[in-house]
Amino acid sequence: MRSFLKTLLQRRGYELASLYPDERNRLPGDLTFSYREALYYIGSSLAGQISLDEAQLLADLVRSSDPSRPIVEVGTLFGHSTMVLAMAKRREQRLFTVDNYFWNPLGVRPQVHRAITRGRLKQAVDEHNVVIKDCSASEFYASYAEPPPALFFCDADHSYEAVHADLTWALQVGATIICGDDYEPKYHPGVVRAVDELGGAERLSGGLYVLKR
Repeated sequence: MRSFLKTLLQRRGYELASLYPDERNRLPGDLTFSYREALYYIGSSLAGQISLDEAQLLADLVRSSDPSRPIVEVGTLFGHSTMVLAMAKRREQRLFTVDNYFWNPLGVRPQVHRAITRGRLKQAVDEHNVVIKDCSASEFYASYAEPPPALFFCDADHSYEAVHADLTWALQVGATIICGDDYEPKYHPGVVRAVDELGGAERLSGGLYVLKR
């Protein structure tokens, strides 16, 4: 019966939906939300945003980078940090942002995730020399034929193995500034372990780190 009602509603442009328990736990307890309002609230405060202090450090790093060489970001997600990078860099400096849209904190389908991100970054792509690379980090690394990045920003898969591989690539190709997000022992021990093994954090702002060289 539930399946029949769901199909009938979808044919008429409606959807039978409810929040998951973990989604309900993200909402303030003193307010009542409709389903749509809850999604807007969760979406606007989702994981993947960087704090103002972290954004300030990231912007400072970009402004100190060599504008004749590209910036590489692995882990576009919904483009929050991409926008910080794009606003801080010189317009002529190329910015590659890499994501395969395999994961997002809202649990939307990859094609929807991709569409949201491309919509958010449309002006950056059209007017500010931002290039969206729709592939895995390893595929991007294998095909990379640009000069050594002026800045490499790591914020993709947070497992130890993935972060170690990302940072190792950046070191091997001669990236001048290597930084990333979520250097937080409690929540992302894999990030901390990889960073510490490859030199440690020279600077920190919140969870945003600059790799010691």
